[in-house]
Amino acid sequence: MKNVAILGASGFVGHEIVKICLKHPYIKIEALSANKSAGEIFQIQDSTGMQAPLKYTKYEDINFSSIDHVFNCLPNESLHKKNDLLKSDISIIDLSVDFRLDDKNEYVNWYGFEHDNMDVNNQFLYGLSEFKREEIRKSRRIANPGCYATSILIPLIELIKHNAIKTDDIVIDSKSGYSGAGKTKGKEELIREVKENITTYGIGDHKHIAEINQELTKINNVVTKVFFAANILPVERGILSNIYIDTNGTSQKEIYNILHERFKEEYFIQLLPMNEIPSTKDVVSTNNLVIGLKKGYKENKLCIVSALDNLLKGAAGQAIQNFNLMYDYDEILGLV
Repeated sequence: MKNVAILGASGFVGHEIVKICLKHPYIKIEALSANKSAGEIFQIQDSTGMQAPLKYTKYEDINFSSIDHVFNCLPNESLHKKNDLLKSDISIIDLSVDFRLDDKNEYVNWYGFEHDNMDVNNQFLYGLSEFKREEIRKSRRIANPGCYATSILIPLIELIKHNAIKTDDIVIDSKSGYSGAGKTKGKEELIREVKENITTYGIGDHKHIAEINQELTKINNVVTKVFFAANILPVERGILSNIYIDTNGTSQKEIYNILHERFKEEYFIQLLPMNEIPSTKDVVSTNNLVIGLKKGYKENKLCIVSALDNLLKGAAGQAIQNFNLMYDYDEILGLV
């Protein structure tokens, strides 16, 4: 049994982690931080269907001496300032951007902040579960990948490993539900903003580009820079990424077979039959990622369509998957 603290527990992602932790047989929630909601008690159903009362507290009031593991769901630029926690021996899974990058300068270039704790940055492994299992099992601090990045990296990594696609002109257009914006605004305000509306943001400068470029470049040690834009849709959750790739003369069937061989044994990754395309309804409220592959009239041009739930496989679900790997539990525990 691991005593767990969830920081930023009142946000969309934090709330999902709380729900999963309540049905996980080896997790005991010891503390929930939510500064604006500190002192509030809320009810949530646990795995038995009972209403479990939970209380928010301030970060400063948490007794970390009794904590084995921390899930950090605080806003970006928060955790890297928490010297007391970072200098401790407590295991951490960080769901913010604070420890995803290797280069100190890239935090300034992409995130706009000076990193306060680069001396512990290398303690955090970039935890893309399906591709880093053995490293995650040996690590005690994980930088959980971003939601868009997860939807993009999982289908691309194996293709780049096989030199099946060109890496100089990968273009990605992603759509997300409004929960991807976090909880900087109230839910009702977010709903009003997205009702009967579609907006584009982060065109060529979205924060997730940094980790996508970093991880793709590592595969064959060839600098890879994608072009990415995101769109907010009038739905609560789900991500759909259209990834436009140029092949290295590789046929659609060959591309499909590479993906099939890599993911045929993966519990949470599904490759649809050739030319079938996923939708967000296929993945919402699951830890699954579904991939489709389609070729149009252009030779050597393909579109990969990737769908996941931004709050689960794109955040809380992958965090629990990584937690299970870290402690040698069944990887799917708490997620199905």
